[in-house]
Amino acid sequence: MSCIILVAEDDVLIRNTARHLLQTDGHEVLVATNGFEALELSREYKGTIDMLLTDVRMPRMGGLELIQQISQERPGIKILVMAGRLTNEELKQLPFLRKPFSPKMFRSRVRAVLGD
Repeated sequence: MSCIILVAEDDVLIRNTARHLLQTDGHEVLVATNGFEALELSREYKGTIDMLLTDVRMPRMGGLELIQQISQERPGIKILVMAGRLTNEELKQLPFLRKPFSPKMFRSRVRAVLGD
């Protein structure tokens, strides 16, 4: 199943790795370097965005604020949070991918969130 996935990640290596793995698996990927940019992309994109894959700590707008805003604007969007560790209780309720990750773990978490 091909999906539209919005990736918000400020680390270029992780962002490019995520994009590559997702595209290799047949997904269309929208890429942002921070939460603010991701929200702008989401607002400009007229189609359905199936999942947000976001880092927690980013410049301009972090993952928690992005998740809160995008969830209001796109009800039903699936969320996968990436971080070295989670300390925020709100974020602990969401599907989580620990960084650094292996391609196998990445794909497994993405499939689980998308329901494949």
